[in-house]
Amino acid sequence: MLWLADAPSMRALAARLDDVSGGLAPRVAPGLSPVFGLDQVSRHPELAHYAERLRSLRHWCEATAADLRRRASIAEQADAVSLDPVEPTAVRAALVAAASGTADAALADLRQLVAAREAGFDRDAAVAGFFAGLPPDTALAVALAGADLVGPLGGVPYGLRYAANRLLVRQARAEARTLWLTDRVTLFSRLLEPREVRTVRDGRVVSEKAPRQFLLFDASGQGRVAEVFGDLDTATSVAVTVPGTGNNLETYTDGPGANARALHDFAERFSGGRSATIAWMGCDLPQSLTQATWTSYAEAGGPMLRDFVTGLRLGADVRTTLVGHSYGSTVTGHAVSAGLRPGNLVAVASPGWGVYSAEALHAPGTRLYALRHPHDVISVAPVLSLASKAGLLGLLATPWAGHGQDPILLGGVTRLATGTDTDLVQLGVDAHAHGDYFTTSGPTTLATSNIAQVVLGKRPITFLEARASR
Repeated sequence: MLWLADAPSMRALAARLDDVSGGLAPRVAPGLSPVFGLDQVSRHPELAHYAERLRSLRHWCEATAADLRRRASIAEQADAVSLDPVEPTAVRAALVAAASGTADAALADLRQLVAAREAGFDRDAAVAGFFAGLPPDTALAVALAGADLVGPLGGVPYGLRYAANRLLVRQARAEARTLWLTDRVTLFSRLLEPREVRTVRDGRVVSEKAPRQFLLFDASGQGRVAEVFGDLDTATSVAVTVPGTGNNLETYTDGPGANARALHDFAERFSGGRSATIAWMGCDLPQSLTQATWTSYAEAGGPMLRDFVTGLRLGADVRTTLVGHSYGSTVTGHAVSAGLRPGNLVAVASPGWGVYSAEALHAPGTRLYALRHPHDVISVAPVLSLASKAGLLGLLATPWAGHGQDPILLGGVTRLATGTDTDLVQLGVDAHAHGDYFTTSGPTTLATSNIAQVVLGKRPITFLEARASR
């Protein structure tokens, strides 16, 4: 079985199987009659009884070739990982084991478990129990052998999901290199750059490099990613941030990822290292202002966010907070309407939670907060939404556009200060202000600090308090 860990041999065998499969498939040369293949066999009575066998052989060749390429891709990363100074040494051994088939039986059991559809079946709990019953080295090999399954799967231990998703990023980078997609190679390389992590040792703050922690990665389409800052295993407060319009995998690092890191820096400082922040971009987001008026993105993304948070299986004593920025707040509103019950829901520069009253969220135990800079142009969005629903916009009036009332105007919502609330004019005229809520410098750090206070269950500064101190 050692040869199976040899990536070139596996790819060569996969190519031979492709040739065999191609010979069994019908082919038509230009200007010529079809080559004698599977379809032609089935037309001859004396040969028809071979057709099903040949069809099964073709399917086996195709499936085996695909599996060999999957193993080869895993094996090729073993040497790359050995050169990464921050990747745990156990990962290379697990990659070799995964490529050689050692984890195949356990992976097949996992796939069968995930496919179960019995009524009342708690898949996340079953998955957690499955991995708890495996030796650590086997569990890691399973995670890497089935990275596409394990990476986004709820119930899987966080460390295994991190390893699986980093493998998916490396594989995406390797594929981009073979296609000479230099921009994509650079993008994926940035995602693999280690993070600087600060820990307290012997009363001193120590900085060190550590691998990135992804709970989700998918390079297809707009791209999807979820990254953890902090330690989910020990955190007593967890925030999940959701970005807004125009964000995708290409904007993640300098946009949603940087914003979540800024929030985490405050929360980590205030909590003494007992908090974690997750930057979640796990659904398609509007990429234009026109698309941002549609409800469809939030209607699809809300349940996905609900399932993601539920799959984390956070303890009952962990304080959870959803922080949605711009259209991301609409996604969080739909997640709550779909049954997610966070401790806090924070709308940042929101066009609406998709409701016209706080009661319509059906989450009486969730504390509601909202903040918006005085000149943020987003303030006009709820006005247009109401006009559209009322049929006052003519052809622009549609039942699938608009996101409800401005959260800062809803009863039961606490409006937070942003650092610019003492301005006399409260009209939405500044487009730049819309992106200025997550920062570690300048007057608007109050917005970031206030959100962090909410995440930790501390008392934030409200909008009315800031206005009164003017």
